[in-house]
Amino acid sequence: MTYACQCPCGTTRFEIHGEPITRFYCHCTICQTQYQAPFVDVTLYKLDEVELPQNHGIDFAKLKRFFAVDRGFCPSCKKPVMAKVGEGDKAYAFVSVRNYVDPAELPEPEMHVYYDTRISDVDDELPKYGNFFTSNWAFIRRMLG
Repeated sequence: MTYACQCPCGTTRFEIHGEPITRFYCHCTICQTQYQAPFVDVTLYKLDEVELPQNHGIDFAKLKRFFAVDRGFCPSCKKPVMAKVGEGDKAYAFVSVRNYVDPAELPEPEMHVYYDTRISDVDDELPKYGNFFTSNWAFIRRMLG
């Protein structure tokens, strides 16, 4: 499957080739701030499945010092485009569902992460991983299959 994605202003466009490893709701304080929302609907891929155009101009920055992902922002609208973590064949990309042109074909979310920093409770049957360690372990389990 190929998914078309873009930043909110449409300046930064890219494609993803493949299916997400997982889809989840992130309640971390950085996502809350960057997206101005109580949580963000996010997909996780191997980074090599994300095809960025040459000279994409995405500005990547770490917003925390330790164990942080590189968060990418559109140079025009300054809104989040994607985030990445790792190196080589152990590199992964996080893409908000907001950045998909047509998210209808995506699988349903599987979990909530960083739930301890939630702004409000969510009443659903999905597993809720509270802190850094349990949230990251949930990702690792899915990455390993």
